[in-house]
Amino acid sequence: AFPEFVGAKYEFKQYKNNVKDFFRQGSVSNTSVNMSGAGANSSFSGSFSYLNDIGFLPGNDLKKISFGIGGTTKLSNNFTVTGTANYVSTKVKSPPTSTSFGSTANNASAFGDVLYTPTSVDLQGLPWENPLDHSHVYYRSDNGIQNPRWTLANSFTEDNVSRVFGNLQLKYDFTKKFNLVYRVGFDNYTEEQLYAQNKGGSYTPTGIYRTSTAQNTIYDQTLATNYLTDLSTDLKLTVEAGVNVRNDGFKQTGIRSSNQLVYGLLNHGNFVEHQSTAEDGTELDYKSSRESVGAFAFTSFGYKEALFLNLGGRESWTSVLESANRSIFYPSVNLAWIPTTSVAALRDSRTINYLKFRLAYGTSAEFPGLYSTRPTLGIATKVFVDGANTSINANYIPNRLPNKDLKPALFKEYEFGMEGKFFDSRFGIDLSLYSRDTKNQILDRDLDPSTGYTFQTINAGNVNNKGIELAVNYAIIKNRNWQWRVDGLFTKNKSLVSRLPEDLTQIRTAGFTNLGTFAINGQPLGVIMGKGYAREIIDYDLEGNPIYGKNKVVGAAGDYDPANVISVLGDPTPKYKLTGISSLSYKSFNFRVQVDYTHGGDFYSATSSVLLGRGVTRDTEFDRALPFILPGVNVDAAGKSTPNNIQISATQAYFDNTVAGGAADEAGIYDATVVRIREASLSYNLPQSILNNSPFGAVSISISGTNLWYYAPNFPKYVHFDPETSGLGVSNGRGLEFFTGPSSRRIGASVRITF
Repeated sequence: AFPEFVGAKYEFKQYKNNVKDFFRQGSVSNTSVNMSGAGANSSFSGSFSYLNDIGFLPGNDLKKISFGIGGTTKLSNNFTVTGTANYVSTKVKSPPTSTSFGSTANNASAFGDVLYTPTSVDLQGLPWENPLDHSHVYYRSDNGIQNPRWTLANSFTEDNVSRVFGNLQLKYDFTKKFNLVYRVGFDNYTEEQLYAQNKGGSYTPTGIYRTSTAQNTIYDQTLATNYLTDLSTDLKLTVEAGVNVRNDGFKQTGIRSSNQLVYGLLNHGNFVEHQSTAEDGTELDYKSSRESVGAFAFTSFGYKEALFLNLGGRESWTSVLESANRSIFYPSVNLAWIPTTSVAALRDSRTINYLKFRLAYGTSAEFPGLYSTRPTLGIATKVFVDGANTSINANYIPNRLPNKDLKPALFKEYEFGMEGKFFDSRFGIDLSLYSRDTKNQILDRDLDPSTGYTFQTINAGNVNNKGIELAVNYAIIKNRNWQWRVDGLFTKNKSLVSRLPEDLTQIRTAGFTNLGTFAINGQPLGVIMGKGYAREIIDYDLEGNPIYGKNKVVGAAGDYDPANVISVLGDPTPKYKLTGISSLSYKSFNFRVQVDYTHGGDFYSATSSVLLGRGVTRDTEFDRALPFILPGVNVDAAGKSTPNNIQISATQAYFDNTVAGGAADEAGIYDATVVRIREASLSYNLPQSILNNSPFGAVSISISGTNLWYYAPNFPKYVHFDPETSGLGVSNGRGLEFFTGPSSRRIGASVRITF
């Protein structure tokens, strides 16, 4: 295929822009128009926006169109009609970004291999496609991993969503104090997904084309009555009660085709094999529906605009549980007192301008997913073809073991809060202390496949979250021309898992069974578990169990030995978070900047460990000819420990003892402390004197930037890793990253005009 390379020598040098030139400059444009109007008894509003987001990865872009209208009118027969209608169209295209641990991506991944390509390989200059059959070519002699440039040109994902939603409300006023409201809401989205790759790659080498169309429809109806009256001169009463009915319907059709005939033609007719399941066996054709009903009542007492008591409760029923367990009641109560209104000495105080104390108890419920309580039966056609060319069809039992005793989960929260403004409202404070308890958590329990199932949804364990949220603000300068205000926010949360069944040592909440986040009795929720290092045994307890020290055990080859079982590697929850916001204005100029600081929290980063292990980061700029001795201990046959003295090469020290070389998962654990300039903006409002003779009511010009700078001191310095990236997307898991893409810095400008 490449006669020009036969017998040719390839210059051994560094190609500095391999990674930089793989990316492109992204851009975002957003145009929106809003309008509104009002008459004596009616008002309306409308909006339109268009977003075009071109990503920094070739082949990645997003287009979004939004349109919305709304209005209200009061009729002469005591009826008031209110309604909204919205349409949103979102189209996303992107190369695939599969989970990867280096060269072991689960599937085609744009980021899976490019970042650690050796700098001595000219990624941008060498061919990436075989001209004879369009297959990929890469620098490895076995062509074993897929060229990321070939991935950009031949692997595609698309996600097109059309969504229509809105509501219509009809209110009838019997009197000024009493009314009846009927509200119906509608939400429908149609989502078309596509994943395709031409033949010739390392992943799905014969090609793949998978399409699916899903439609989700929600109808939500509420009938409620509202009553407001004065029980006395000082005491006001508000009552709301009603019923709510919701129906969720979902249906999806899809097909997966493989074994492409003609390269470059992506439609199902150009593929030989067709299946109704995705690559992992998930059904692409299915439909489901659920119904829920709720009855609620809320009442509020207000005394002299200073003391408020709110009581409420809701009873909910759902169709996804068995009749004995499908309902749950969850009440709420909160009390608020405003001393600056009720205490005469504080009403005109210039020191304490506003003060409020609040106590609250609230509950809410969570229901499990569909088909968790009863056995179901699957059907599969053309499982295989026998010798007589007869298609064999089959029924099968899904991997979920049904649990007819499944119940809703109940969340309880206690909160104490205080709000205040002091010194002519120059200083403000808002404090919240909370404790949240979760009872009967809904979790998926992993099962031994020999049982015929792989998991079961169960109610297991309690989780308690305790935390503090403190917001303060201070007006440093406050005069006619200058205003400078600073805001600070401190948050801290600690969780604890308890009451898991004795036969469950851990329950996976995200990730993989051998590397993920788990719930474990006596531990914070979502601790990271994986394969750790073997540690030196320093003693034994009374039951003969070993007590481990901190020293790592080094094996005979000079590498760290892994432990035999997975263990807790860290807690991804930060110790605390701080946010500081400075808002400075001078006449028509406004400057705002936000800085965030996250302290602590453990993080598993495959990217950081792999780049370090493969030596493509400046963190490994040292004399690689020198020998290394890993800090740790050698343990002899008698169990005696001595300081490690085994010399190894730089390649062995870094590659073999990081995630890149298959070392223990603990090699990829880092402290996720990070400081970040989250946002900064400078805006200018044109003076009204300039606009008086123009058709404009207001004109504002601004420049802004997001994620402008960050520093994560405990990651390798030159990897420049951002701890806010995630390998699991939107999920319950945090602190896990599997060679995903970098984060972006955005700088832009905007113009806002009011007519």
